[in-house]
Amino acid sequence: MPQLAIVLPTYNEAKNLGPLVRELESLELDFLLLIVDDNSQDGTGQLAGELSVEYQNITVIERPGKLGLGSALWAGMSAALETDARYVVTMDADRSHDPQDVPKLIARFTNLDDNPDLVQASRYIPGGGNTGMPSVRRLSSRMVNLIYHWCAGGPNECTNNFRVYSRRAAEIVMERSKGEQYEFVPEAMLLVLAAGMNVAEVPTVFTGRATGSSKMGAMQKFRGVASLISGSIQYRFSLGRFSRRPHKDNSPLI
Repeated sequence: MPQLAIVLPTYNEAKNLGPLVRELESLELDFLLLIVDDNSQDGTGQLAGELSVEYQNITVIERPGKLGLGSALWAGMSAALETDARYVVTMDADRSHDPQDVPKLIARFTNLDDNPDLVQASRYIPGGGNTGMPSVRRLSSRMVNLIYHWCAGGPNECTNNFRVYSRRAAEIVMERSKGEQYEFVPEAMLLVLAAGMNVAEVPTVFTGRATGSSKMGAMQKFRGVASLISGSIQYRFSLGRFSRRPHKDNSPLI
């Protein structure tokens, strides 16, 4: 089995999935692609099945309905850990993340100076940026990441789903995460940091989606704000699942 697994959650991404998968398949990488589809109504699941026939390294995880980004990522990462994968990549299916950056993120693990367990694609370090993103959304994203950085001590980027986990970092997230929606993404980052693991950032450019519409509804935005406040406080004071426990410590959570 490949030592690299890529998790791709999908919901109504039929126009984006084919081009994205073909770009990934053009990379000189040996990987398993796990497409987690939440019963898309636009034929994304059917397309994923067709792609799995065309490319033998694709596994499709079909779910009964829209259960949330965090839930989809959890399902995909859990399936990845059932293989021999050494690294787990997560990325969005709307083509906002450039597949050509995947090798660059993975290569960062070879830096022995800090031995990272999570490599984060970052818009907010020199060389990174946003294109094609509405100004209001760009401003809110920057503010949220600054709060995570200042209040919780996180890296410059916490809310971008484009990242690579080492196997042990992915295991920590599987053991301790609770977020079922978008809040899973920053929560996973804080859980890895709370376990005493190192995080490295690599500059990338986030591109606003070319087709389709954002899945971020009003309720998810509210949950995101609530998670920002509660997660930052819990992490800062080492509470509950954010207590400073190393990976091998399997004692019960408070």
